[in-house]
Amino acid sequence: MFTRFLLFALFFPVLLFAQNTQALRLKQAQEFVDQGKLEQALDEYRAVLAVDRTNAEAYLGAGSVRYQMKNYKLALDNFKLALRHNPRLTKAIEGEAEAYEALGQKDNAVAKWRVLAESGTPEQKTKALSQLGTLLGTASASTVAPAPAAPAANTASPATAQNSKFTYDSPEFKAGLEAYNQKKWAESLRHWREVLKKEPGNPGAFYYAGICRFNMGELDNATINFNRSFDFPEFGFNAHYYLGRIFEQRGDRTRAIDHYNKYLQLTSNPDGKAEVTGRVARLNATPAATPATPATPATPASAVASSAQVQALSSSSVSYECNSLESCLRMEEKRKQDSIAAHLESLKNKPLTVGPERIVATEYGGNFAFASTTEAGSADLQRALNFIQRKSFQSAIDALQTTRQKFPGTPNSMAAVYNLLALYQYLELHDRVIAIGNSVSQEPIQEPYKSAINYMLALSQTRRTEYQNAFNSLSEVKEDQKLGPTLGQKLALEAEIAVQYKPDQGSPEILKRAIEAETDRAKKNELRLRLADLYTKLQNFPAAIQAHKEILEDCPPNTQDPCRKAIYELGDRSFLTQNWPMALEYYSKAVEQYRDPTLVPWALFQIGNVFRKQGNFKEAVRSYDRLIKEFGGTYWADQAKLYRDDAIWQESNQGVLRR
Repeated sequence: MFTRFLLFALFFPVLLFAQNTQALRLKQAQEFVDQGKLEQALDEYRAVLAVDRTNAEAYLGAGSVRYQMKNYKLALDNFKLALRHNPRLTKAIEGEAEAYEALGQKDNAVAKWRVLAESGTPEQKTKALSQLGTLLGTASASTVAPAPAAPAANTASPATAQNSKFTYDSPEFKAGLEAYNQKKWAESLRHWREVLKKEPGNPGAFYYAGICRFNMGELDNATINFNRSFDFPEFGFNAHYYLGRIFEQRGDRTRAIDHYNKYLQLTSNPDGKAEVTGRVARLNATPAATPATPATPATPASAVASSAQVQALSSSSVSYECNSLESCLRMEEKRKQDSIAAHLESLKNKPLTVGPERIVATEYGGNFAFASTTEAGSADLQRALNFIQRKSFQSAIDALQTTRQKFPGTPNSMAAVYNLLALYQYLELHDRVIAIGNSVSQEPIQEPYKSAINYMLALSQTRRTEYQNAFNSLSEVKEDQKLGPTLGQKLALEAEIAVQYKPDQGSPEILKRAIEAETDRAKKNELRLRLADLYTKLQNFPAAIQAHKEILEDCPPNTQDPCRKAIYELGDRSFLTQNWPMALEYYSKAVEQYRDPTLVPWALFQIGNVFRKQGNFKEAVRSYDRLIKEFGGTYWADQAKLYRDDAIWQESNQGVLRR
């Protein structure tokens, strides 16, 4: 008895000391990583987890080390465990995305990059958008086409480098320029951030950061950057050109012309003067009337650009830019179609088709609608649908925007808006959904488009944490229209908003109504899982347990999440409340029914712990042995060896099991 007491007397101080030194071990692990001693770093992370199995930072660190060791599968397991214990750890999401890419699992990588684009830091969002563009086969996940290079600099600079207190030849500045010249906008932007950390206010860094953001479609941030870049020697005046472009795209003619005129006063570049003179002439000649009868502005004074480009510039509208030869040719084609105006005039007294006439289910981007298969715009919509089916999303976006602009006021124009919003939402470009949705909502929209568009707007506003706006948008939605949403979808979103915006409005009750209204079995269980998570957040654990039980009772055969998550949550919750029989039941079901190699080791380990808590050391040893045999080399198998030895010692001292 004294020996046993002495063992535990020694064991617990050591455990307490280990808990108090976790921070030091994590710091030591990082130092090993910096020195390239990956195995030693991994040992430190294991030591932390031996004391605290919920330490998300240790799982993240272990995952990063294993990724560097090119053990991508185990790295992925570690990143998942990190997120399990800290869902807000965006570095773990980034690690998952990179690990999936390394494993060649493109779809999973895309899904994780989308999550990071939504919830990551600004740097992570930029990286995620760049990776999405690469994986999805587009130049960028942004829908804004890259702008042409800035007009060449003036030969006589408005400021000289000698008079500047800033440096423009540091290694970081040169690295940013190199990435900029290769049109690697996101990479270049990272360098400009580093320059500004060392030299706050550097106008050169602001200038190039503005161009990068302009090309990435981040116009608000680009505007801020350009307004702080005018003092950049040689090139700062070009910021007026880009600001003119930004305000032109926004339809602010006065401010666009003001910046263009400032640019013309400072530049001596003939090509730049020719282009901007044409833009100013077009803006001055464009009436503020409806786009149905576009004016034809005067031809630019300079003939430096090609004839096709000049014709295109003289006829393009504020909402569509002539950024490349291809887009200029499209503008030329648009100019030639004078008959469109007459067609639109004939539609003035004709009610729009209450559509859609045809709905096509697509693998990517949800449903695709044709308001009319015979009226103007049908061929363009079909072209956009073909692009979506080939996963050429940027081309599909261009085609839908063209349909909207070529045939304003027609039934298919409204269908194009709906399809564009649905595609943006699928790509998780919520800022685009909000911008277009807010604009379109000012127009007279008929059902079913009105409810569908307001629902998508509310969903994107929720993802952007604009809960009050989302609440207002959702109030305009009528459920079960031809394009959705269903009553269940509307109530589910209403409950999600209520948790943040109207917590006193009984959000669990709203979610219960959504569950009752949902007819799809899998979606119903997903809503139940959200209800369980909500009850857990509200610390109503009995209600959370009941919601998890309802999931298990209604799980279809051969399903994974949310059934798998529910059964593990029930096991963990029962273990924490020391309900050993229930914990044993759920962990055993998890092992037999959901053979997830990342979770089964944990379940077997917990089964052994349950038996040990009950004093059934023989069964505990049996569970630990199974874990060691079937999942040898895993973290929990290593832990099982330690607990197995302790169980054998205790059993031996009770005189039941002899070594």
